[in-house]
Amino acid sequence: MKEAAPRCRKRSCCFLGVAPFYVKPPKFIGERVLYPTKPKTTVQKVPVLGGTPITVDTAVALRTQAFGVADLLGPVVGEWLGQSFCFQDAETTQAYSLRMHKACTKGLAMCVQGYILKHLLFSRRGPRVMGDPAALLRATTKAQEEALVGALSDILWKAGERQRAVLCLTQDNIYITDDTSYQSDGCTEKIHTFEFKKQDELTFNLKKYLFEFLSEDGNGMLLFLYSVILSRGFQRLAEDLDGDRQSLALTNTIHPCLATLLLTGRATRHLHNGIIYEGSEHTMAKPKTGILTRSEVGLLVWHQQDHREDLGKVGSRLKTPCFPVWVTRCNDSYGLLFNPNKDLTRDYHAENRFDLYYFSNANQATSTIVTIDTRNQTTRDDYQTPAMEHLIHTKWHGADVSWNGTTPYV
Repeated sequence: MKEAAPRCRKRSCCFLGVAPFYVKPPKFIGERVLYPTKPKTTVQKVPVLGGTPITVDTAVALRTQAFGVADLLGPVVGEWLGQSFCFQDAETTQAYSLRMHKACTKGLAMCVQGYILKHLLFSRRGPRVMGDPAALLRATTKAQEEALVGALSDILWKAGERQRAVLCLTQDNIYITDDTSYQSDGCTEKIHTFEFKKQDELTFNLKKYLFEFLSEDGNGMLLFLYSVILSRGFQRLAEDLDGDRQSLALTNTIHPCLATLLLTGRATRHLHNGIIYEGSEHTMAKPKTGILTRSEVGLLVWHQQDHREDLGKVGSRLKTPCFPVWVTRCNDSYGLLFNPNKDLTRDYHAENRFDLYYFSNANQATSTIVTIDTRNQTTRDDYQTPAMEHLIHTKWHGADVSWNGTTPYV
């Protein structure tokens, strides 16, 4: 049978006093009807308007704080250029995870990943309240974007002590030229800064300019690092670091203080709870400020050379966070452990036997599930125990750890 032509609505449109329009018919493929659909992503590249152009002093201070020097382009700066927050393919088993292309930015990406999981799994709005965890992890493109906006907003707002935040975005204009104190990198000299006094305004603008952080050929991670530094402020950052002049971005990793800044809002090197005063009978006691409040996303640390020290210095405010999500630093390599069950950090009965998702490798095609049984104690000695299990034991001491057929890795 010959397909009928679509009916023209010109007469009814003229009667209503509006311009006539043409209705595009659906496509027929066999017995299926394909209707036009909305685009999966809502991110669009729009011009960055307003803000304050960066000055030479701010550019030099940012580059020095982040990379140690501003008058030279070292290898670490080059590793950060061209790195953004790119997700794995939407609606797949790894859709919740960011792509980890380079070791130097992996630590920052894992801290952001922890907050992304907070929004994907534990948001109180919409279907996530009673949603199936497996389905939530197979995030849609829209869910990925919303979770990233929420994660970046949370981190920046904490860094500004919940009173202010600064967002760094780029325009086409170049505001700084090379001189004896600064060498151009193609990004820093194009920055406009935006200051916000309310988190809602920060979140709105992050969503509006999300393309700056998602674009595969952009500098999203560097812009976010600068935003965190400016949100914290140079003076408060210097107080947090307590005289440590080492740069926040290091060769193949990040400074431990940057991880605590991203997770807790303070760039402290001390991971114990509260403030400890140390001194002797010959010297005045000096305060060592650790973690002041319970962190939303936790941190577990183990290093082969000083694991006994690490066991004692990570306090419960990082070991038992608000959400069952932990950034891991094992032999200076970053990863992530998490469980979709919020009761894991609320009810100790849930800790008898449970599974943890482990994510570390950029090339993971499937999730690694590690089973923890605190009722059975491991019989391995220290030399036979994999490094990652040592780290797990800093939280669940002596628990039996099963990798369910996967070869242990960091």
